Parts: sequence; structure tokens; C-alpha cells
Amino acid sequence: MKKNSYGNIEDIVQNITIVTSKGTYRKNYSWPRISNGPDLNHLIMGSEGNYGIITDAIIKVKPVPEVQIFDSIIFHDWETGVQFMYELSKMKVYPTSCRLVDNQQFKFGASLKPATDSKLEKIVDEVKKLYVLKYKGYNVDKLVACTLLFEGKKDEMEPLHKKVLQIGKQ
Repeated sequence: MKKNSYGNIEDIVQNITIVTSKGTYRKNYSWPRISNGPDLNHLIMGSEGNYGIITDAIIKVKPVPEVQIFDSIIFHDWETGVQFMYELSKMKVYPTSCRLVDNQQFKFGASLKPATDSKLEKIVDEVKKLYVLKYKGYNVDKLVACTLLFEGKKDEMEPLHKKVLQIGKQ
């Protein structure tokens, strides 16, 4: 889910050992992919244990991010959300994680929100709901959301976050 910042799993895993029914497979060297044929790691990592069990792995690590910025944007419908994702890709703007959530998933997530005993929180939630549904005109049966995560250096992530929000407003 964070491949925009950290790469795909096959790029992160450098060496692995798996135990299979026929013996042990071990990749111990970082060879360029092209010089020695296909990389069996790609097959193994997508197999979910069907070819063997990974017992040892050497992976690339990155420093703990300086900041984590969580956000979300709601859209009137799925098509508008997809258009937003398309615009991000055209402009080559990539948050660490960016997921478009359909209406059913949105409703399900909202139903899992923990109940609060705070009267103030309940009032604030109702005001937010009125604002979105009545003032902004969103249809509760059509709206979708895009969840966003930005991880990295503060001076890089804050402008990126602002740019993504600007694209979302369009």
C-alpha cells in the first residue's frame, strides 16, 4: 500500500530462503535482473505459500519518516474519484498511499467508527454530516472517499499534501 514511497515488495526483498517440499531455495546475491533471467523472487512472493515457506529474508529498510500526514477527500461519486486519481497520475503526484474507497466501503467504515459519550463530539459529528449532505449537496448513497497518507521529510510532504488537496478541489 505504500509502494509510491517504498517500492514494490519484489524491489524491497533482496535475498530470501524458502523451504519447499523438494528442498530449500536460496537467493544469496543481488544480480541485475536482466543478466541472469527471470527473478524467481517474483514468483515466490505472489504465491502466498503455495511454492514454499519463506524462512529468511534480507530486505531494504528506510529511515523512519519525519512526518506522517493522514487525510481524506470525499467526492460526489465514483467517476469523480476516478478522475481525481487519473489527474494525480498525469501530474506524477504520488502520496505514499492513495486509495479510492467506493460507497459501500465508505458506509462500512463509517459504521465502524467508535461511539462517543462526549456530547460535544456528537454535536460536531452531526454538524459535519449536515454540512456535507445538506450544504455541499453530497448524496449519502453515492459519495466516495479517497484516503491519503504522506510519509517522509516534512519539507517534501507538506507541499505534496497541499498539491494533492488542490487537485482534489478541482
